[in-house]
Amino acid sequence: MFLIAHVVTMVVGTAAFWQLVMPAHPWEALADGINAAALAGYAEIMAFRFGP
Repeated sequence: MFLIAHVVTMVVGTAAFWQLVMPAHPWEALADGINAAALAGYAEIMAFRFGP
């Protein structure tokens, strides 16, 4: 379930970034969305590893 929520957040965030910030550059918005999702995934792993 957690993975599904992460993927949905990535897709919705990337689509929103594309439509609202970079409508003329969909491929750059996609690359930024993938990078943001990768960083968020790394932060989630570190939070689980070092969290309570």
